[in-house]
Amino acid sequence: SIGFSMDLESRKGKAPGGYQTTFEEARIPFIFTNAVGLYDDVNTLLHEGGHAFHTIACRHRDLPWYRHAPMEFSEVASMSMELVGGEFLDPFFADPASLERAAREKLEGVVSLFGWVATVDAFQSWLYTHPAHTEKERGDYWMALLDRFDTGVDYTGLPEGVRRHQWHRQLHIFEVPFYYIEYAIAQLGALQVWARYNENPRQALDDYLAALSLGGSVPPGALFAAAGIRFDFTEATLGGLMERVADKLGLHATEDE
Repeated sequence: SIGFSMDLESRKGKAPGGYQTTFEEARIPFIFTNAVGLYDDVNTLLHEGGHAFHTIACRHRDLPWYRHAPMEFSEVASMSMELVGGEFLDPFFADPASLERAAREKLEGVVSLFGWVATVDAFQSWLYTHPAHTEKERGDYWMALLDRFDTGVDYTGLPEGVRRHQWHRQLHIFEVPFYYIEYAIAQLGALQVWARYNENPRQALDDYLAALSLGGSVPPGALFAAAGIRFDFTEATLGGLMERVADKLGLHATEDE
């Protein structure tokens, strides 16, 4: 049998946050979270559980580098687990209305991710290609990006300057420059896994696990292909996936009515 270590409950003096790491010599996963009894705890466990299954699936790889997939695909493992596992949340909710609300909020969060990633990625690119910019120019460009990507929200009454400095909350800009668009790439992959699961669960899961077993032994495009999904960022791919999400949320039915 394969060991699986977890430390999930929050307690006094425990470090904050949540993550999955691998005990390299034993080749087993370890999940660390701070659960306090909220829905987010379940979602976090599913996410980190996807990483853990990734560790288990490719632990047989001899080269240590092959036991870690490229970031464009690593998050496919975790985000797919969130979406597929999200189909089985009944034990965590006392009534159907709460379950439906959680499922809806999850998909709404998936959709909103793309606009935020696009904003952060475009902002980072501008920062490093305009090194002589002023603080005002930086703020103006950020606001222009929000006008482009953050639409349909009424911010009336928000204290002055909050939106202009909103980018400060994204630590990736400060800690890991240019790393963020990978989340959108992975989410496109995870949505495809989820869509395939809703059509043919057994085949989708078999392909998903087959891709995880490859670890980092092949490039991202080949990992996507092994999972039966496309490494593609075109409007057709994103648009088709958003149609599926809209159907799941019942938006088209509402419009028809």
